Amino acid sequence: MFERQKDFATRITGGRLHRSHFIAIGIGVAIALWFLTGLFTGADSSDGSLTVAEQEQAGSTTPRVRVMESTATLRRGAVIIRGRTAAKRAVEVRAETQGTVAELPVEKGARVKKGDVLCRIALNARDAQLSEAQALVTQRRLEYDASRQLAEKGYRAPTVAAGSKAAYDAAQARLKQMKVEVDQTRILAPFDGIFDDRPVEVGDYMRVGDVCGLVVELDPLLVMGQVSEDRVGALHIGAPGTARLVTGETVEGKIHFVAKTADPATRTFRVELEVPNPDFTMRAGVTAEIIVPGGEVLAHRIPSSVIALDDSGVIGVRAVDDEGRVKFHRVQLIDDTPQGLWIAGLPQTVTVITVGQDYVKEGQKVEAIPANQVGAAL
Repeated sequence: MFERQKDFATRITGGRLHRSHFIAIGIGVAIALWFLTGLFTGADSSDGSLTVAEQEQAGSTTPRVRVMESTATLRRGAVIIRGRTAAKRAVEVRAETQGTVAELPVEKGARVKKGDVLCRIALNARDAQLSEAQALVTQRRLEYDASRQLAEKGYRAPTVAAGSKAAYDAAQARLKQMKVEVDQTRILAPFDGIFDDRPVEVGDYMRVGDVCGLVVELDPLLVMGQVSEDRVGALHIGAPGTARLVTGETVEGKIHFVAKTADPATRTFRVELEVPNPDFTMRAGVTAEIIVPGGEVLAHRIPSSVIALDDSGVIGVRAVDDEGRVKFHRVQLIDDTPQGLWIAGLPQTVTVITVGQDYVKEGQKVEAIPANQVGAAL
Protein backbone atom coordinates (compact mmCIF):
# COMPACT_ATOMS: atom_id res chain seq x y z
CA MET A 1 0.00 0.00 0.00
CA PHE A 2 2.81 2.35 0.89
CA GLU A 3 4.36 1.56 -2.50
CA ARG A 4 1.10 2.59 -4.21
CA GLN A 5 0.96 5.88 -2.30
CA LYS A 6 4.59 6.54 -3.11
CA ASP A 7 3.95 5.75 -6.74
CA PHE A 8 0.90 8.06 -6.74
CA ALA A 9 2.86 10.88 -5.08
CA THR A 10 5.68 10.32 -7.56
CA ARG A 11 3.35 10.62 -10.49
CA ILE A 12 1.82 13.83 -9.12
CA THR A 13 5.10 15.53 -8.27
CA GLY A 14 6.87 14.28 -11.25
CA GLY A 15 8.83 11.69 -9.28
CA ARG A 16 10.09 14.07 -6.54
CA LEU A 17 8.66 15.11 -3.08
CA HIS A 18 9.47 18.63 -2.02
CA ARG A 19 10.02 19.72 1.59
CA SER A 20 6.70 21.59 1.66
CA HIS A 21 4.89 18.34 0.86
CA PHE A 22 6.37 16.60 3.88
CA ILE A 23 5.35 19.53 6.14
CA ALA A 24 1.76 19.43 4.89
CA ILE A 25 1.55 15.67 5.42
CA GLY A 26 2.89 16.04 8.99
CA ILE A 27 0.33 18.72 9.90
CA GLY A 28 -2.48 16.53 8.57
CA VAL A 29 -1.37 13.56 10.65
CA ALA A 30 -1.15 15.73 13.83
CA ILE A 31 -4.68 17.05 13.36
CA ALA A 32 -6.05 13.55 12.88
CA LEU A 33 -4.37 12.31 16.07
CA TRP A 34 -5.68 15.31 18.12
CA PHE A 35 -9.22 14.69 16.87
CA LEU A 36 -9.14 10.99 17.76
CA THR A 37 -7.69 11.73 21.25
CA GLY A 38 -10.41 14.26 22.07
CA LEU A 39 -13.10 11.87 20.96
CA PHE A 40 -11.96 9.19 23.40
CA THR A 41 -11.36 11.51 26.38
CA GLY A 42 -14.79 13.16 25.89
CA ALA A 43 -16.42 9.76 26.16
CA ASP A 44 -14.59 9.09 29.41
CA SER A 45 -15.69 12.38 31.08
CA SER A 46 -19.33 12.13 30.13
CA ASP A 47 -20.33 11.26 33.73
CA GLY A 48 -21.09 14.95 34.48
CA SER A 49 -18.43 15.39 37.20
CA LEU A 50 -16.76 18.83 37.66
CA THR A 51 -13.05 19.47 37.70
CA VAL A 52 -11.38 20.88 40.80
CA ALA A 53 -11.18 24.37 39.26
CA GLU A 54 -14.86 24.26 38.33
CA GLN A 55 -15.78 23.14 41.83
CA GLU A 56 -13.83 26.03 43.40
CA GLN A 57 -15.47 28.49 41.03
CA ALA A 58 -18.95 27.14 41.87
CA GLY A 59 -18.25 27.42 45.60
CA SER A 60 -17.30 31.12 45.32
CA THR A 61 -20.71 32.28 44.00
CA THR A 62 -22.03 32.99 47.53
CA PRO A 63 -21.10 36.63 48.19
CA ARG A 64 -19.56 37.68 51.47
CA VAL A 65 -20.84 40.68 53.42
CA ARG A 66 -19.70 42.27 56.64
CA VAL A 67 -22.37 42.51 59.33
CA MET A 68 -22.92 43.91 62.81
CA GLU A 69 -25.35 42.86 65.51
CA SER A 70 -27.64 45.65 66.74
CA THR A 71 -30.11 45.73 69.62
CA ALA A 72 -32.81 48.39 69.88
CA THR A 73 -32.99 50.78 72.83
CA LEU A 74 -35.60 53.29 73.93
CA ARG A 75 -35.06 56.75 72.51
CA ARG A 76 -37.28 59.76 72.29
CA GLY A 77 -38.38 60.03 68.69
CA ALA A 78 -38.45 63.16 66.60
CA VAL A 79 -39.65 64.16 63.16
CA ILE A 80 -36.71 65.62 61.26
CA ILE A 81 -37.53 67.77 58.25
CA ARG A 82 -35.00 69.22 55.83
CA GLY A 83 -35.88 72.66 54.54
CA ARG A 84 -34.91 76.33 54.42
CA THR A 85 -35.75 79.63 56.03
CA ALA A 86 -38.16 82.03 54.33
CA ALA A 87 -39.66 85.45 54.96
CA LYS A 88 -43.17 85.36 56.35
CA ARG A 89 -44.17 87.98 53.81
CA ALA A 90 -42.40 89.45 50.79
CA VAL A 91 -44.21 92.11 48.78
CA GLU A 92 -43.17 94.11 45.74
CA VAL A 93 -44.60 97.59 46.29
CA ARG A 94 -45.73 99.10 42.99
CA ALA A 95 -46.74 102.50 41.68
CA GLU A 96 -50.47 103.27 41.48
CA THR A 97 -49.96 106.44 39.47
CA GLN A 98 -47.43 107.54 36.89
CA GLY A 99 -44.73 110.16 37.07
CA THR A 100 -41.06 110.86 37.63
CA VAL A 101 -39.33 109.62 40.77
CA ALA A 102 -38.54 112.73 42.80
CA GLU A 103 -37.23 111.23 46.06
CA LEU A 104 -36.07 107.91 47.54
CA PRO A 105 -36.07 108.41 51.31
CA VAL A 106 -35.06 104.81 52.22
CA GLU A 107 -31.87 103.01 51.21
CA LYS A 108 -31.75 99.34 50.25
CA GLY A 109 -31.35 97.03 53.22
CA ALA A 110 -32.78 99.50 55.74
CA ARG A 111 -35.44 98.58 58.28
CA VAL A 112 -38.79 100.22 57.64
CA LYS A 113 -42.00 100.70 59.57
CA LYS A 114 -45.49 100.40 58.19
CA GLY A 115 -46.37 103.69 56.43
CA ASP A 116 -42.78 104.81 55.73
CA VAL A 117 -42.35 106.48 52.32
CA LEU A 118 -40.23 104.29 50.06
CA CYS A 119 -40.54 106.21 46.76
CA ARG A 120 -41.99 109.67 46.10
CA ILE A 121 -43.30 110.61 42.66
CA ALA A 122 -43.26 114.25 41.56
CA LEU A 123 -46.62 116.00 42.02
CA ASN A 124 -46.30 118.15 38.88
CA ALA A 125 -49.80 119.70 38.35
CA ARG A 126 -51.55 117.49 40.86
CA ASP A 127 -51.25 120.00 43.69
CA ALA A 128 -52.84 122.73 41.51
CA GLN A 129 -55.63 120.36 40.51
CA LEU A 130 -56.19 119.57 44.19
CA SER A 131 -56.50 123.26 45.04
CA GLU A 132 -58.93 123.73 42.16
CA ALA A 133 -61.05 120.84 43.38
CA GLN A 134 -61.13 122.27 46.91
CA ALA A 135 -62.23 125.69 45.61
CA LEU A 136 -64.95 124.10 43.48
CA VAL A 137 -66.30 122.24 46.49
CA THR A 138 -66.55 125.52 48.43
CA GLN A 139 -68.40 127.17 45.54
CA ARG A 140 -70.83 124.29 45.06
CA ARG A 141 -71.57 124.17 48.79
CA LEU A 142 -72.51 127.88 48.85
CA GLU A 143 -74.72 127.47 45.78
CA TYR A 144 -76.43 124.47 47.30
CA ASP A 145 -77.05 126.25 50.63
CA ALA A 146 -78.60 129.24 48.85
CA SER A 147 -80.79 127.07 46.63
CA ARG A 148 -81.95 125.02 49.62
CA GLN A 149 -82.91 128.09 51.63
CA LEU A 150 -84.80 129.67 48.72
CA ALA A 151 -86.61 126.41 48.02
CA GLU A 152 -87.66 126.17 51.67
CA LYS A 153 -89.17 129.72 51.44
CA GLY A 154 -90.89 128.91 48.14
CA TYR A 155 -88.79 131.23 45.99
CA ARG A 156 -87.12 128.46 44.02
CA ALA A 157 -88.32 125.19 42.61
CA PRO A 158 -87.22 122.05 44.49
CA THR A 159 -85.69 120.70 41.29
CA VAL A 160 -83.25 123.60 41.20
CA ALA A 161 -82.18 122.86 44.75
CA ALA A 162 -81.75 119.19 43.83
CA GLY A 163 -79.54 120.19 40.88
CA SER A 164 -77.37 122.28 43.20
CA LYS A 165 -77.05 119.31 45.55
CA ALA A 166 -75.92 117.08 42.68
CA ALA A 167 -73.29 119.61 41.58
CA TYR A 168 -72.02 119.85 45.17
CA ASP A 169 -71.74 116.04 45.45
CA ALA A 170 -69.85 115.87 42.14
CA ALA A 171 -67.37 118.48 43.37
CA GLN A 172 -66.79 116.50 46.53
CA ALA A 173 -66.17 113.34 44.51
CA ARG A 174 -63.65 115.17 42.36
CA LEU A 175 -61.86 116.47 45.45
CA LYS A 176 -61.65 112.98 46.91
CA GLN A 177 -60.26 111.64 43.64
CA MET A 178 -57.53 114.30 43.60
CA LYS A 179 -56.62 113.59 47.22
CA VAL A 180 -56.21 109.89 46.40
CA GLU A 181 -54.07 110.66 43.37
CA VAL A 182 -51.85 112.98 45.41
CA ASP A 183 -51.52 110.32 48.12
CA GLN A 184 -50.54 107.75 45.49
CA THR A 185 -47.43 109.76 44.66
CA ARG A 186 -46.08 108.49 47.99
CA ILE A 187 -45.40 104.74 47.81
CA LEU A 188 -45.54 103.43 51.39
CA ALA A 189 -44.25 100.35 53.23
CA PRO A 190 -47.18 97.93 53.76
CA PHE A 191 -45.73 96.46 57.00
CA ASP A 192 -42.66 96.46 59.22
CA GLY A 193 -39.67 94.77 57.65
CA ILE A 194 -36.59 95.22 55.49
CA PHE A 195 -36.46 97.27 52.28
CA ASP A 196 -34.56 94.51 50.48
CA ASP A 197 -34.45 95.72 46.88
CA ARG A 198 -35.01 98.95 44.93
CA PRO A 199 -34.80 98.80 41.14
CA VAL A 200 -35.49 102.54 40.51
CA GLU A 201 -33.45 105.70 40.97
CA VAL A 202 -34.28 109.39 41.20
CA GLY A 203 -35.30 110.65 37.76
CA ASP A 204 -36.73 107.33 36.54
CA TYR A 205 -40.20 107.48 35.06
CA MET A 206 -42.64 105.07 36.69
CA ARG A 207 -45.84 103.86 35.13
CA VAL A 208 -48.75 102.29 36.93
CA GLY A 209 -47.61 98.87 38.13
CA ASP A 210 -43.86 99.55 38.04
CA VAL A 211 -41.93 98.20 41.06
CA CYS A 212 -40.59 100.66 43.62
CA GLY A 213 -38.94 97.99 45.77
CA LEU A 214 -39.25 94.75 47.75
CA VAL A 215 -40.29 94.71 51.40
CA VAL A 216 -39.77 91.46 53.37
CA GLU A 217 -41.01 90.59 56.84
CA LEU A 218 -38.36 88.66 58.75
CA ASP A 219 -39.87 88.72 62.23
CA PRO A 220 -41.17 86.13 62.74
CA LEU A 221 -39.15 84.01 60.33
CA LEU A 222 -40.51 80.83 58.73
CA VAL A 223 -38.61 77.57 58.38
CA MET A 224 -40.26 75.54 55.62
CA GLY A 225 -39.84 71.90 54.66
CA GLN A 226 -41.57 68.86 53.15
CA VAL A 227 -42.56 65.87 55.29
CA SER A 228 -43.44 62.39 54.03
CA GLU A 229 -46.99 61.12 54.12
CA ASP A 230 -46.20 58.54 56.81
CA ARG A 231 -44.90 61.21 59.24
CA VAL A 232 -47.27 64.12 58.65
CA GLY A 233 -49.85 62.69 61.06
CA ALA A 234 -47.45 63.31 63.96
CA LEU A 235 -47.38 67.07 63.33
CA HIS A 236 -49.93 69.54 64.70
CA ILE A 237 -50.28 73.32 64.50
CA GLY A 238 -48.94 74.91 67.65
CA ALA A 239 -46.61 72.02 68.52
CA PRO A 240 -43.11 73.11 69.64
CA GLY A 241 -40.13 72.56 67.38
CA THR A 242 -36.48 73.47 66.93
CA ALA A 243 -34.78 74.87 63.87
CA ARG A 244 -31.08 74.25 63.26
CA LEU A 245 -29.63 76.49 60.56
CA VAL A 246 -26.60 75.57 58.48
CA THR A 247 -25.05 78.86 59.64
CA GLY A 248 -24.95 77.57 63.21
CA GLU A 249 -28.01 79.20 64.81
CA THR A 250 -30.48 77.11 66.78
CA VAL A 251 -33.86 78.63 67.65
CA GLU A 252 -37.11 77.43 69.18
CA GLY A 253 -40.50 77.98 67.57
CA LYS A 254 -43.93 76.55 66.93
CA ILE A 255 -45.51 74.85 63.95
CA HIS A 256 -47.41 77.52 62.04
CA PHE A 257 -48.80 75.53 59.12
CA VAL A 258 -49.26 71.91 58.00
CA ALA A 259 -50.58 71.37 54.47
CA LYS A 260 -53.77 69.37 53.99
CA THR A 261 -52.90 68.37 50.41
CA ALA A 262 -49.72 66.70 49.19
CA ASP A 263 -47.41 67.92 46.48
CA PRO A 264 -48.49 65.81 43.46
CA ALA A 265 -44.90 65.39 42.28
CA THR A 266 -43.29 64.25 45.56
CA ARG A 267 -46.30 63.09 47.64
CA THR A 268 -44.99 65.17 50.55
CA PHE A 269 -46.69 67.81 52.70
CA ARG A 270 -45.47 71.34 53.34
CA VAL A 271 -44.71 72.27 56.96
CA GLU A 272 -43.86 75.73 58.34
CA LEU A 273 -42.20 76.41 61.69
CA GLU A 274 -42.51 80.00 62.93
CA VAL A 275 -39.48 81.25 64.90
CA PRO A 276 -38.78 84.68 66.43
CA ASN A 277 -36.20 86.90 64.74
CA PRO A 278 -36.47 90.31 66.44
CA ASP A 279 -33.01 91.55 65.52
CA PHE A 280 -33.16 90.19 61.93
CA THR A 281 -29.92 88.24 62.39
CA MET A 282 -31.31 85.18 60.59
CA ARG A 283 -31.76 85.49 56.86
CA ALA A 284 -34.27 84.04 54.44
CA GLY A 285 -33.18 81.25 52.08
CA VAL A 286 -30.73 79.52 54.46
CA THR A 287 -30.68 75.71 54.57
CA ALA A 288 -32.19 74.50 57.83
CA GLU A 289 -33.44 71.46 59.68
CA ILE A 290 -36.69 71.23 61.65
CA ILE A 291 -36.80 68.89 64.63
CA VAL A 292 -40.21 68.19 66.17
CA PRO A 293 -39.94 65.97 69.30
CA GLY A 294 -42.18 62.95 69.70
CA GLY A 295 -42.66 60.00 72.05
CA GLU A 296 -40.21 57.27 73.02
CA VAL A 297 -39.65 54.50 70.48
CA LEU A 298 -37.36 51.49 70.08
CA ALA A 299 -34.53 52.58 67.84
CA HIS A 300 -31.17 51.38 66.55
CA ARG A 301 -28.05 53.49 66.11
CA ILE A 302 -26.28 52.70 62.87
CA PRO A 303 -23.64 54.36 60.66
CA SER A 304 -25.10 56.57 57.95
CA SER A 305 -23.31 54.46 55.31
CA VAL A 306 -25.60 51.51 56.11
CA ILE A 307 -28.69 53.27 54.71
CA ALA A 308 -29.76 51.83 51.34
CA LEU A 309 -32.58 52.20 48.82
CA ASP A 310 -34.78 49.50 47.38
CA ASP A 311 -35.87 49.35 43.74
CA SER A 312 -38.73 51.80 44.36
CA GLY A 313 -36.48 54.34 46.09
CA VAL A 314 -37.65 53.62 49.66
CA ILE A 315 -35.10 54.24 52.41
CA GLY A 316 -34.19 51.20 54.45
CA VAL A 317 -31.54 48.82 55.74
CA ARG A 318 -30.41 45.45 54.38
CA ALA A 319 -29.97 42.74 57.02
CA VAL A 320 -29.28 39.00 57.16
CA ASP A 321 -31.97 36.71 58.56
CA ASP A 322 -31.52 33.44 60.47
CA GLU A 323 -31.26 31.49 57.21
CA GLY A 324 -28.42 33.65 55.92
CA ARG A 325 -30.54 35.48 53.34
CA VAL A 326 -30.76 39.19 52.66
CA LYS A 327 -33.87 40.99 53.87
CA PHE A 328 -34.71 44.67 53.26
CA HIS A 329 -36.33 46.60 56.13
CA ARG A 330 -38.01 49.98 55.67
CA VAL A 331 -36.91 52.39 58.38
CA GLN A 332 -37.81 55.79 59.78
CA LEU A 333 -35.18 58.35 60.74
CA ILE A 334 -35.53 59.26 64.43
CA ASP A 335 -32.46 61.43 64.96
CA ASP A 336 -29.20 62.39 63.29
CA THR A 337 -26.23 62.62 65.65
CA PRO A 338 -22.45 62.80 65.13
CA GLN A 339 -22.25 59.22 66.44
CA GLY A 340 -24.67 57.90 63.82
CA LEU A 341 -28.29 57.70 62.75
CA TRP A 342 -31.08 56.58 65.05
CA ILE A 343 -33.70 54.66 63.09
CA ALA A 344 -36.93 52.82 63.87
CA GLY A 345 -38.66 50.04 61.97
CA LEU A 346 -36.19 47.20 62.58
CA PRO A 347 -36.69 44.15 64.81
CA GLN A 348 -35.43 44.48 68.37
CA THR A 349 -32.33 42.43 67.47
CA VAL A 350 -31.07 42.46 63.91
CA THR A 351 -27.95 41.57 61.90
CA VAL A 352 -27.28 44.62 59.76
CA ILE A 353 -25.10 44.49 56.66
CA THR A 354 -22.45 47.19 56.98
CA VAL A 355 -20.25 46.43 53.96
CA GLY A 356 -21.47 45.01 50.66
CA GLN A 357 -25.15 45.93 51.02
CA ASP A 358 -25.16 47.65 47.64
CA TYR A 359 -24.15 44.44 45.83
CA VAL A 360 -26.75 42.01 47.15
CA LYS A 361 -30.50 41.73 46.69
CA GLU A 362 -33.37 40.68 48.92
CA GLY A 363 -33.65 36.90 49.27
CA GLN A 364 -30.08 36.28 48.12
CA LYS A 365 -27.97 33.78 50.09
CA VAL A 366 -24.86 35.42 51.57
CA GLU A 367 -21.97 34.57 53.84
CA ALA A 368 -22.07 36.93 56.84
CA ILE A 369 -18.70 37.98 58.27
CA PRO A 370 -18.93 39.70 61.70
CA ALA A 371 -17.44 43.18 61.72
CA ASN A 372 -15.27 42.39 64.74
CA GLN A 373 -13.73 39.30 63.12
CA VAL A 374 -10.08 40.06 62.51
CA GLY A 375 -8.90 39.41 58.98
CA ALA A 376 -12.37 38.89 57.55
CA ALA A 377 -12.03 39.28 53.82
CA LEU A 378 -14.92 40.37 51.64
